[in-house]
Amino acid sequence: MRLTTPTVDRGRFDGRIPYYRVGDGPETLVVLPGLSDAFLGSRATAAHLARTASRGLTDDFTVWTVGRPRGLDPETTTRDLAGSVATALDELDGGHVLGRSMGGLVAQHLAADYPKHVDRLVLASAGARLGDAGRAVLDDWDARAGDGEWGRLYASVARETYAGWRRRAYPPLLRAAGPALAPPSPDDVRTSIRAVRDHDATDRLEKVTAPTLVLGGSEDRLFPADLLRETKAVLPDATLALLSGAGHAAAAEHPKVFGRTVRRFLRGESV
Repeated sequence: MRLTTPTVDRGRFDGRIPYYRVGDGPETLVVLPGLSDAFLGSRATAAHLARTASRGLTDDFTVWTVGRPRGLDPETTTRDLAGSVATALDELDGGHVLGRSMGGLVAQHLAADYPKHVDRLVLASAGARLGDAGRAVLDDWDARAGDGEWGRLYASVARETYAGWRRRAYPPLLRAAGPALAPPSPDDVRTSIRAVRDHDATDRLEKVTAPTLVLGGSEDRLFPADLLRETKAVLPDATLALLSGAGHAAAAEHPKVFGRTVRRFLRGESV
């Protein structure tokens, strides 16, 4: 049997907010990507990530991966970015929202400020805030981006986000390839890093009315398990699921379990 690759349709909401649409399921799922969105240098890369984000979900959902506008103001916050996503959801008439890493931080403000847009919410590898160790890591990434040390930055991202063999194998490869993979807008990378570092929605999560799944890895070093538990405790209607042995990149390390857990939650089934 020959496997087919899902077709990705692309465009822009409001002429400025990029999207990649995969599948034709009956329900709408909006996926908000992590920091990787700021590093994207080609449509092919973005389309590949959109397919990855929608893996196993397109039978039930039309999946819209909604990126962030380019040329961000240096003072842009995760709450500011939630306003951009709300523009997209206005056009889609709402739906379920899955935010991964930085996208999960944006999704917290989205659900708090625009509750009618969000049916069910998945916060994947994203807590209400970073821990102290995570903030230190983001400060280091900001410095490396400012110096144009892309190889070192990519290597550090791999060390901090993966667990197991990937944490050992990926950094040297990315460090070597980094100089050829400079992002199209370094300023957007730094703005995004600072927005993640400064995010703290602890006092706002009580306003989130949508049923929420907090889904992460038990070995996440940026949003450790204790922080994810704290995040779940603040949310009015939340479920916590930790993938054993996974790091911050839990979706990539355990894609089948990740996809199955998300699908069950969005269907209203027990996780």
